[in-house]
Order: sequence, then C-alpha cells, then structure tokens
Amino acid sequence: MTVGEKRPVRVRIELIADEWQGERRWVSPARLEVRWEDRHAYIELDQKRRAVAAFDPSVEQWRTAELVLWKSVPFELAEFNRDSAGSITVHDVPALAQYLRVDQQDLETPPSYYDGPDLHAPWPTTELIGRTAAALYPTDIINYIEDQERTAQEHALNGDHFTSIVDGQDYYIAPDEARRRFIERTLPELDRLRDWIGVERSAEIEGQRLLLDRLGRVTVIAEQALDDLEPRHKTLALKLRKELAAALEGVNVLPPSS
Repeated sequence: MTVGEKRPVRVRIELIADEWQGERRWVSPARLEVRWEDRHAYIELDQKRRAVAAFDPSVEQWRTAELVLWKSVPFELAEFNRDSAGSITVHDVPALAQYLRVDQQDLETPPSYYDGPDLHAPWPTTELIGRTAAALYPTDIINYIEDQERTAQEHALNGDHFTSIVDGQDYYIAPDEARRRFIERTLPELDRLRDWIGVERSAEIEGQRLLLDRLGRVTVIAEQALDDLEPRHKTLALKLRKELAAALEGVNVLPPSS
C-alpha cells in the first residue's frame, strides 16, 4: 500500500482476492475502513450486521412496533432503530429481561449480536419485545387507542377542521369522509395494537376501565346525595361517608368524562 503525493490524497492498494488477480488501484483513504490485521473481526461483525438487516417487516407491523416500544419500553433499556429491517438496540439486556419477565437468552437469539455493551437484535426480537411489553404494560397504549376512538367519534359527528402542514391552509373534512378515513386508515392500526396487547387482555383492560368509569359516576352521585342529606341528618351522613370511603379504599376510580 502506497500513499500518493498529490491532492486530494489517494492511497494505492492491491486487491488480493482471486477474482481481482492482484489488481492495483488508487482510492480515497475514506474507503479504507480497518487495518489489514483487523480484517477478520471486521468481516465477522459485518456479516452479523447484514444478518440482522436482512429482515423486512411490513410497513404496518413496523409502525405498530414503533408506537408500542415508544409507549411501553423505557429508552434506557432498548431503542427501536427505525431502520427498514425493524431492528432494535438493547442497552441493558439483564434489566430488559427482568422488565419483560423473560429469560435473557430469549433476547440473545441469533442473529442477535453484541457490539460493545449493546445487543443488536433483528425484527423477530423486536416483535417479541414489543408484544411482551404491550401485554405487561398496556396502559399508555390503551389510552392512545381510546383517545383515537374518542376523536374519531367527534369527527364522525361534527367533521374535522385542520391546518395543513404543507401549505398552511385550513381545511374541513365532512363527517362521512372523517368516518371513512377512520375505518380505512386508523381502525386497522388500532386493531393491530390490540393484537399486540392480546385481544383478551385488551378487552379485559377496557372492561375494567369502563367499570371504574361507572364507579366514578356512582361515587359522584353518592357524594352529592350525602351533601343534600347532611344538613338534615348530620350523624347519618357522616356514618355513610365513612362507609363509602371504606368501600372505595384502594380503588382508583376514574373521574366522570365531561
């Protein structure tokens, strides 16, 4: 290998692979990635990278993973790489395994590989992490689903006014069109999120939230009734308040929706 004297600097190399038959070229130093004596480790690492990058999840699954991981997995444990292969970087494998209640080996399944302290894992591991986290920690995802459905219901009744980020103009979408867009675009996304949570688990959580919402409404009615009763029957009202408080101890009722 020889370094040229002209500018820009070029390095003369000899290609020793059989197919090149000792051909020599002048190339930019930027093309020389590792020292020759380090080539074996570099090639091995490159092969691992290529294996992780070989997966090709659908756009829909990719978007589901992005949202689920953002909502349910702390960044200090793992980060979705947002590459087309759907790979993930795990910063703390033991902590993530504990968080997900899985064996560490489940996260290290080939072609996952370590590069320094980080574990680089392919799409199947990304999906495993996402589905497991969604089932264990679904609250923020359920909140997102419910927010989307509430917004869709409002738009289906009143239409949707919005300002375009492209041209800055104000636009209006009629109720029928808003309903159609929700059914065709948003609803499939929400169904995929429910699938990652687990349909039964999702239904159970939404049922619990509905029950807590109704309990919150009943509590408000009971407190209003006690307020009306107290001026005439102070002792009885105080007794009933204590019984109500005891019955609700440890229960986080939801405030009634406006």
